[in-house]
Amino acid sequence: MKFLSTIIIFLLGFTLMAQDTYLHCGKLIDAKNGKVLSNKTIIVSGNKIKSVQNGFVMPSNSNDEVIDLKSKTVMPGLIDLHVHIEGESNRNKYLEPFTLNEADVAYNAQVFARKSLMAGFTAVRDLGGSGVNVSLRNAIAKGKLKGPRIFTAEKTLGTTGGHGDPTNGRN
Repeated sequence: MKFLSTIIIFLLGFTLMAQDTYLHCGKLIDAKNGKVLSNKTIIVSGNKIKSVQNGFVMPSNSNDEVIDLKSKTVMPGLIDLHVHIEGESNRNKYLEPFTLNEADVAYNAQVFARKSLMAGFTAVRDLGGSGVNVSLRNAIAKGKLKGPRIFTAEKTLGTTGGHGDPTNGRN
């Protein structure tokens, strides 16, 4: 019983120390209502928006963080519905499947995921890859890497002989 009460006290103490982030936004795009709002505070707990308050609300907990965006316009995250997170369009696109190994693909994928997030995409729909996309999705969900939420088909679905057919002559 003493052990159980120690664990409960530890967990309660841990949750009380959890940090919230207060975003002081000069302008906030309200996409739902098609308006631009002024002087708002977005309170984020973990990776979820807890609330949006009028004015620049200051936290009551000293562990909370305040980010000053009073001179900025804040908008909801974007969603890209057609990505292949394991690659990007570039002049070597058709050469890379023959010159990159699996580790190169995995490393590049996490770079592309971070770039997507920093460009404002908080979620992407990946339409197929080698399996790196699934591992990357799981690593991001566990907080091991920074990147958008990834919804993936895992393997590309396509017609026989189409560009998504792994037996179309290259493999």
